[in-house]
Amino acid sequence: MKRPSSDRKLERICSPEGHRKRLRERFLSGGISSLADYEVAELLLTLAIPRSDVKRAAKMLIARFGNLRGILDADISELTHIEGIGGGAAACIKFVKELIPLYMQQQIMTERLSLDTVDKLIRFFRARIANEKIEVMEMACFNSQLELLPPGAVRIFEGGVSGIRTDFRKIIETAINAGAESIVLAHNHPGGDSSPSAEDLNFTRQLSLACRPIGLSFIEHIIVTKNSSYSFRRGGHFDKLYEREDPQYAACAQNSGVAQTAKRLID
Repeated sequence: MKRPSSDRKLERICSPEGHRKRLRERFLSGGISSLADYEVAELLLTLAIPRSDVKRAAKMLIARFGNLRGILDADISELTHIEGIGGGAAACIKFVKELIPLYMQQQIMTERLSLDTVDKLIRFFRARIANEKIEVMEMACFNSQLELLPPGAVRIFEGGVSGIRTDFRKIIETAINAGAESIVLAHNHPGGDSSPSAEDLNFTRQLSLACRPIGLSFIEHIIVTKNSSYSFRRGGHFDKLYEREDPQYAACAQNSGVAQTAKRLID
């Protein structure tokens, strides 16, 4: 006996595929803001889990990690402890997370966007290194218009959570090879406290001194964590570095014009 068309229609509406289709259509018509947090996670899971109902797993992810950011930042071992999340789904989530800094990097390099404010620099480096489990340092090289030069941000050092090895020569040689007029450094603090240590302050001052004789402008140093950041410029440290009254630095600063270049960065 043939089922009534109304029953078949109800079955399509209630099926997982029908639900997924409606979810996709809502996203395509209204954007990601039209979806609840668990629906964003649900739509993400549909990319890795083709047929099963993933709503329950999505809600469990939100309950465990709070929001999409928490889900993307979670370790694979944490993700796979959630019922319904296997290795494939966890790998898909981490893949999406890695796409974010790659997209930003390629957008900047393609469009030659300027990272001409402290806030832009913080967002850029937080996307790249804030979630690293070990302490790392990256450097961005800029032209005179504060446009990022190829190859973009460069990983300079990696180390343990206790600190990174510093080598001024490597930093300066990398900047010269890129044709940089100014540089910005950023490193992470895996422990979660973005406050600069005494070693961070001394490193910043010594690198500034090393850059000046060749006219290379060291214009900002940023520390990032998952939830906070610190700008040496906003903290007033670069004002002290470029004070003309400091006899140790006055001659180099006057000859190179580094202070004028540094002050072009908008707080």
